[in-house]
Amino acid sequence: MTEIPREERTPYFACTVCGLIGEPDSADYTLTVDRGHVDWTRPMTVGCGFCRTRTRITSTDVLDRDMEHACSRCGIRTACPADADRVVCWGRGLNEPGAASVGDRATYRQDVEHGANQWATARVRVAKQDACARGALPGWAS
Repeated sequence: MTEIPREERTPYFACTVCGLIGEPDSADYTLTVDRGHVDWTRPMTVGCGFCRTRTRITSTDVLDRDMEHACSRCGIRTACPADADRVVCWGRGLNEPGAASVGDRATYRQDVEHGANQWATARVRVAKQDACARGALPGWAS
């Protein structure tokens, strides 16, 4: 099996909920018969790395990587759209604000990410409380 190109398995897209542009934090896709590429005849389900919603995209939703971003730590240049709000360094995996994430847009990005993180924390807390009430929480997790 060949390695699926990163550009295909982690495409930049504009989230339909928050409108921010970045790579997905998760992706569920079908491979071509030769298992070397993403099969774009079927939609890809992606998770927004900002607001954590899951949505389906097609090849028409994938944004062109028309510029490069240099990582602040290692200097590796990663191809990305000019309108990207976040870029992930392919060398170190560091998430950095993209070229479009300045001013009010940067504040909005931070607010969306903060809200998504608070929501995730609240869901974990509620699940833990529910498990405690049912007596199903393992002793090591209490």
